Amino acid sequence: MEQDILKQLYFGEIVPWENRNDKTPEMAELAERIDGEIERLKGLLDSEGKALLEKLLDDASDLECKTICEGFKDGFRLGAQITAASMEGLKKP
Repeated sequence: MEQDILKQLYFGEIVPWENRNDKTPEMAELAERIDGEIERLKGLLDSEGKALLEKLLDDASDLECKTICEGFKDGFRLGAQITAASMEGLKKP
């Protein structure tokens, strides 16, 4: 039997970040293309340019993480609102 979701939540067993499905063929191809372009760009840059590129990539990664987290929170809130709205008709007088 599947474990109670509240128990899983309490014990920190629910980790949505680990369940991301970003391994679609399209995304893998895009990631590979981006990696290749970054390596080509690094080959064109001096050491100062490479350091700036690394900073830019780190900042872009941080922004992506924050954006994904905010999207998750928005989706969770929407799900809670939908659940609450669906329970409205179940209230006993």
